[in-house]
Parts: sequence; structure tokens; C-alpha cells
Amino acid sequence: MLDVRLPIGWLFLVLGVMLAAYGYANPPAESLLLGQVSLPLNLDVPWGILMALFGLAMVSLAQMDKLKVLERQLQESKIASQADSSQVSLAETISGEITSTSSSSDGN
Repeated sequence: MLDVRLPIGWLFLVLGVMLAAYGYANPPAESLLLGQVSLPLNLDVPWGILMALFGLAMVSLAQMDKLKVLERQLQESKIASQADSSQVSLAETISGEITSTSSSSDGN
């Protein structure tokens, strides 16, 4: 099943990079007047960076969750293989005891 964070993260990451690149490529046509100071107003760059960071966080969270699931499956398979090997060794021990008791009763 696809984690919804992965496509949403890639969407925000790509759109954020595109918006920030557009903001850097096209300087603002107007300036914002704050009292006596004139500030260039180009909100594309900071919002593009913010969107890209949000997308990067979503992709990272999805990848970390995928790694946790794989780690859990590996741990479960190790536990299952250890249980199988302990059952095999128990069966070998029991069969060895049966063989040794049958050979000692044959000697009498």
C-alpha cells in the first residue's frame, strides 16, 4: 500500500523548487514601501523554499516509515528462523535420545 506522504511530499518538493526558481529568475516589479524604506517584495522565493522543505520532510518521513517496516519484518524473520532452528535441534535431541535408549535396550 502506498503511503500518502510520499506523493504529497514529492508534489510539494517539486512545486517548491519550481516556485523558488521562478522567484529568483524574475525579480519583483514593485517594491513595498514601509515608512521610508523600500523593500523588494517577492514572496515566491521564501514560500518556494518553505514548500520544498515541507515536501522534503514528508518524503523523509515516508522513507523512514518504510525502513521501520522492513526492519520489523527482518526482526520477525530472524525470530522465526531461530524458532525453527530450536525446534530442529530439539527434534534431533529427542531422536538421539530415542536412538541411544533403543541401542542400549538392544544390548541387553
